[in-house]
Amino acid sequence: MIVRITKGARKNIASYGKYTAKAMHFNTVTMEDVCREIERNCSAKSSDVELVLRELVDVLKHHLQEGNRVQLPHLGTMKMDIESKAFDTPKDFSPAEHIKRCKISFIPKSHKGRQTLLDDIKIDKVITDE
Repeated sequence: MIVRITKGARKNIASYGKYTAKAMHFNTVTMEDVCREIERNCSAKSSDVELVLRELVDVLKHHLQEGNRVQLPHLGTMKMDIESKAFDTPKDFSPAEHIKRCKISFIPKSHKGRQTLLDDIKIDKVITDE
């Protein structure tokens, strides 16, 4: 992982004049990239992996829209959440008016409070804006 150190330049935020660290991201890995990599690592063909991943997306979408949490071993749990505007009484609630957005929350698998997806992460390089 590469980290960029930047100095807060916006006067209206708490970090103004202070430094923060942010993870750098250089590439986007596509489904095709993932399928080819899985094909190299096991006996499944890339086309079979893609078929399974596409079906996984459809199944996840179905269960999330049904209000279920979806737990995948070694990965974590996903669930649908909403953000809502406040309203005075339950009978005042209107989905079209009060629901601001729907989103999917992902809770990575953890063991004793440690997210296992983050195991073995090392900071390889630090870049500063100065």
